Amino acid sequence: MSPVAKVILDGLSKGIQAELAAYVFYKKAMKLMADDKLRDLLGQLAGDEKDHYRILEGQYDNLVRSEMWNTISDVLRQEGLPDIDEKMEQVHENLIDDISESTRPIEVLDIALILEERAINLYTDMARRVGDPKGKEMFEFLAKFEKGHALKIKKLMEEYK
Repeated sequence: MSPVAKVILDGLSKGIQAELAAYVFYKKAMKLMADDKLRDLLGQLAGDEKDHYRILEGQYDNLVRSEMWNTISDVLRQEGLPDIDEKMEQVHENLIDDISESTRPIEVLDIALILEERAINLYTDMARRVGDPKGKEMFEFLAKFEKGHALKIKKLMEEYK
């Protein structure tokens, strides 16, 4: 086996950071927003980002250890994967300091859309770079999922306009 290309590990690292940042943002915004519909969406998005974080962490771990890609379902069944907890949330608090109780829902959705579009671009780019079918499949899966998030956000944005 040949070592995993640095560009792949870097892409996974960027994805891990992006998912963690989005998760922390959604959790904080969820606590601050009064609108039930918005809070529900933010909760759903946070849960999905947590799953994506675990997928990326598992793939990174597997590639470093065995230099082989794993299926998404196998990654999620792995024991001992790190989970996002309140301690990790505090580490990334500076990413979301601008959000407060006075932040308008549309502003929260604008930030959410930016986060999702960045993730879509990252995963689409990584899917093009990965030669392994399992790796390509994982990045395409994540890009598609994030596109679904963007559509949900845009739909709710229309309701606030």
